[in-house]
Amino acid sequence: MSQRAQDIYPSSMLSKGHGYPSWLPDMPSNWPEAYLCHGTQIGDVGFLDEHGGFEYLFNVCKSAEDPINLNRVPPNFVPIQNPGVLEQRGFDKDSVITSTSVLVQRSTETKHVSFYYSTVPLLTCNSSFQFPSSNTRGAVLILLDGSESYNSKNPSLLAEYAASNAHSWYKYINDDQGRMIRNGSLYLVTGCDKCRW
Repeated sequence: MSQRAQDIYPSSMLSKGHGYPSWLPDMPSNWPEAYLCHGTQIGDVGFLDEHGGFEYLFNVCKSAEDPINLNRVPPNFVPIQNPGVLEQRGFDKDSVITSTSVLVQRSTETKHVSFYYSTVPLLTCNSSFQFPSSNTRGAVLILLDGSESYNSKNPSLLAEYAASNAHSWYKYINDDQGRMIRNGSLYLVTGCDKCRW
């Protein structure tokens, strides 16, 4: 069993039912500027890298000429008809999500946090937390500003599109681009929860 944080976090949080938990949500600066502005979106195709991040390849809901897809799509690419996006409020501010083995104990008294190299408190919290666990592995996510949830109104449309095109995607990615993506490791985003990182 892996002891790497990028393996423990997703395996511990996956059972919460909010999709694949990304250990490394930061985006490389060499990705399209349009992608950096919006982050992960419904229709994104990509894979998980060895560090726990999502490696964006292209978006099936945007045209080949869209800035997010420029010079990234397979030959003869035809975007899918817009599957529609349902935007909802996700988790409330100060929500805490934990793996099943972790208990949350919250105190609402004011705490002042300071660091050894400073005599002035740098942060004041309205809550403090303790996370006792019944397991040697677990995960905790604190959403100070809450989250937003985006889901496809028609996920079956995306599933059918992926089934029809997956073979050509793998051929393009592995043969034309020289990558070595294993069968079954591409993801098509049908929904995502976003929070501030």
